[in-house]
Amino acid sequence: MRIETTPIGWTAVDGGRRVGASGRWERPDGKRFAWIETASAEAAAALCAAMAEGRPLYTSADGDDRESLVLLGAAGFVGERYEHRWRLRVPVAAAWSEEPLRGFAVGPPDRFAAGALRRFDDELRADVPGLHGWRWRPEGWEEEHSGPNFDPELYPVAHDAARDRFAGLVRVWDNPARPRLGLVAAARPYRGTGLAAALLGRAFRVLRERGCTEVDAECDASNGAAKSFLYKAGGRITGGRVELVLRPGSG
Repeated sequence: MRIETTPIGWTAVDGGRRVGASGRWERPDGKRFAWIETASAEAAAALCAAMAEGRPLYTSADGDDRESLVLLGAAGFVGERYEHRWRLRVPVAAAWSEEPLRGFAVGPPDRFAAGALRRFDDELRADVPGLHGWRWRPEGWEEEHSGPNFDPELYPVAHDAARDRFAGLVRVWDNPARPRLGLVAAARPYRGTGLAAALLGRAFRVLRERGCTEVDAECDASNGAAKSFLYKAGGRITGGRVELVLRPGSG
């Protein structure tokens, strides 16, 4: 079996027949994630060896997809993190009070300096399991916030003028199939004040006015506080994904 490079990644060829393909991308936290298309554990291992280049390589699979999990395990991947998928009921959080927002300037992202908001996003992600070390590049942030699923009305940001700092934000992506809650978070000094819930309520009221009744979300299975929050928002678990890592030389 040989591995050939292509414009989008790598291809596994065995006896002149294509038996697999793969590619990778690097996230702002430095993790390199791979996609792998093959039914052969041997091809998967060879493709991953080519992609890894001596560094850890990550991928993910549906928690119920036993076939993919077995194949990835045979290729050397081990599970590192489990993430639940959630479905939230819009009317529940849409009824939450905005009282905790009194005294804050609340508006869409373009109301604030992009660089400062980008750094605040990095700060919030430092406390999200699986995202430690995340650092946006300006071009990556701009691309993320200029796509068709970005809707400033679903992205309230709270700023504390008295402390001259951001306090929290909610980000809902207006995906075609169903809106997706990307992040709901408050900075550490504002946790436990109801700020995050109030921001979610504001975004969900916009969705309610549009006739939307449900929103998708994800949450690390180990994050008890976030899970409790999502339950209070009318959420239910609908499935999950496993994040796996291959560490060269660990076998």
